[in-house]
Amino acid sequence: MSPAPPAQQAGPPATVPSPTHAPSGDDGGWGQLTPRVLAPAVGGLVLAAAVWAVGLPAEPQVFGAPLADLTIPVAILLGLAGLWLAGWTATTREPWRVVDIVTASVLGVAGGFLFVLWNLSWEVLKAPLAAFPPASGLGVGVWLVPGVLGALIIRKPGAAVYTELVAAVVSALVGNQWGFATVWYGLLEGLGPEVVFAILLYRRFGLGAAIGGGAGAGVVVGLLDTFLYYPEFSPTFKVAYIAATIVSGVVIAGIGSWALTKALARTGALASLASGRDARRV
Repeated sequence: MSPAPPAQQAGPPATVPSPTHAPSGDDGGWGQLTPRVLAPAVGGLVLAAAVWAVGLPAEPQVFGAPLADLTIPVAILLGLAGLWLAGWTATTREPWRVVDIVTASVLGVAGGFLFVLWNLSWEVLKAPLAAFPPASGLGVGVWLVPGVLGALIIRKPGAAVYTELVAAVVSALVGNQWGFATVWYGLLEGLGPEVVFAILLYRRFGLGAAIGGGAGAGVVVGLLDTFLYYPEFSPTFKVAYIAATIVSGVVIAGIGSWALTKALARTGALASLASGRDARRV
């Protein structure tokens, strides 16, 4: 008697989604650019342009400085927030779990102490770059690591902003040469990569996404610094400085965070998170 033929599978084999991106489908996306998706982006950009053009009033004082000094940061914040909300609206969202909050908090605190060490070293490290001041932008990537790393590891909307902001708060509480400005800098530096991952609908977290997140953070800090701290730079120096911050963001915050995520995943430390389910592809 010949053996019975193997049972036929009733349907196509199940597929396992790649850990670097979520499966696509009829679950929202940029293919459905409804007014609900476009409104936050358009509104944020219009408000940003209005604030940039008109400026904020000199009063009231904010931490001893005129409110007008925050015109550029507020304009950038409004634009980034609008773009982020558009991406957030266009994608499906999973709620944060306790393990996500704890992990992001630990990353943020660790990032804050990294900031403290870098703050203490910064004046010495940037001295050799004084011959070409825009080259100092090559060192800012260290301050951008928590946001990109948090997004790559947590893979939930808001992760980049949360981890970068926690790191900035820790740095400000410990004390540094920039004071409270560190906190709102952290918010904007977190929104840079957050917008990039939102544009990707929080579905891609590979090397390309990490590089994009680092570049986004680099653009934000480059614009902030050139307007607030280096207004005396010539246009050529400003462009060179922003280019340097982008390169630093890509290499240190982008590629560096991607490599660190891979290393942590291989140790099993991220086993409870999506980023740790496959140590070979994060």
